[in-house]
Amino acid sequence: MKKRNLACLALAAPFLALTACSGGMSSLALSANWYAQVDSTIQPDTNETLSYAVSFEAAAENTFLSYGDGTYTMHLTTETTGLADGSSELCYHLHAELSIPVTFTVNEETESFTDSVISDVYFRSVDRSLQPVRSEKYVLTHSPVSASPSSLESAYGAYEYTYTTVYDASCANADITVEYTQPENIETITDSVELTGSGTYLDNEEIIFAMRGVNMSSTSAFRSINPVKRAVETVTMSEAPASASERLTFTLNGESAEREITTYTFSLGYSGSNPGQPQTYTYAGVTSANDNLYRSVLLRMEVPVLYSLGTLRYTLVSAVF
Repeated sequence: MKKRNLACLALAAPFLALTACSGGMSSLALSANWYAQVDSTIQPDTNETLSYAVSFEAAAENTFLSYGDGTYTMHLTTETTGLADGSSELCYHLHAELSIPVTFTVNEETESFTDSVISDVYFRSVDRSLQPVRSEKYVLTHSPVSASPSSLESAYGAYEYTYTTVYDASCANADITVEYTQPENIETITDSVELTGSGTYLDNEEIIFAMRGVNMSSTSAFRSINPVKRAVETVTMSEAPASASERLTFTLNGESAEREITTYTFSLGYSGSNPGQPQTYTYAGVTSANDNLYRSVLLRMEVPVLYSLGTLRYTLVSAVF
């Protein structure tokens, strides 16, 4: 029951449960592409805000679930952060918020809600492989529990919880706490996970950001905790990112314009059994090592909804670097 509840929440929160089976692999070669000078070390005055419009494309067979226009924001800063061994250092802090209205209609009965996901993750610099320190995600979601419900009551489940992960200083172990507000009958979950396996380890809440720093000329793979199983597994690209030249319109540092950008699109998904549907991402390419104009920013993201009921599409509308 507990595992099913967590799985139901995946549609509303990117990378809540997008992970897979672990095996031997090399570490990610990461660059600080979120800075104008990509070789820069972590900077104390880092301050970036990205804003996205979220829309929903329903599948043809979906007759009961719809989402209204939503918003998603990511705010990146740096701050001195305490590590588990009592020391402290300058780390990244990524704060993200998703808000989107959802409506269920069955037999001419309708109910509407506003779903929300708020996350914070602290992680170390590129020379520390973006090693996570801790993360916390708050989720309030009304998720479909069937592809063809017979009544409004059987169409969705309401879930509200906070998922917290704290890492030791060497990123060898993680302590997890999951506290539910809804349903009230689910007890708090606590677990300790050994972060076994080779290759780079990333917390779920930093994955979208970390992909800005990978080399787009080949496939990438890394490890993360699967929140449903609370075990370390591997996330992989299905194939090398596809490059294209696109004309995109968004506001950059207050100036709205159509911009010609070299983009890279790829999918990430399970590499083990029961892989589910992958998520698709499009990032801006590096313009210059000394003047990376678009900071390898995430431009688009597509997140499949449970039961193949449709796709949530995230599109960049504003970037402030």
